[in-house]
Amino acid sequence: MNKKSILAISIVAFIFCISPEAKAQIGAYNTTVGIRGGTSVGGSVKRFVTDHDALELMVFTRWKGWVGNLLFEHHMDIREFEGLEWYLGAGGHYGVWKVGKSEPPWVYKATEDYAAFGVDLIVGLDYNIDHSNWFISLDWKPAYSFQDFTGLWWDETAFTLRYSF
Repeated sequence: MNKKSILAISIVAFIFCISPEAKAQIGAYNTTVGIRGGTSVGGSVKRFVTDHDALELMVFTRWKGWVGNLLFEHHMDIREFEGLEWYLGAGGHYGVWKVGKSEPPWVYKATEDYAAFGVDLIVGLDYNIDHSNWFISLDWKPAYSFQDFTGLWWDETAFTLRYSF
């Protein structure tokens, strides 16, 4: 996702935010769409399947390749702070790096395409901004890839700005 696309999505989302119809009650959403930035940059779609359980699909770029995640997350309220929840979950990932277009750190000089798949854990905080349709999250998502050359990715952290509908 290039910078122009992220800017366009942010402007459209801001317009929805300032409209009076955009107000919602905390917990009254079941689908959110957002942009994600941290050690990687990409997008996120989260869909609640029960009051506290959600499926999240993330697609992001890292090391000039593409990675997709599908995660199951369980959300829990933090009673002392209205609108704040914490969540934890697990899932899997699949990533692709093309020769000449990517720089995966586990190779000195890429001579072939690489793919990686494995398991992920996630733990994070999710905050509803001013009882609106906007949410901001901070998470840590360590992952382990099953290929010998990739191993443990422990450094994946990101902020995600989401809009619910």
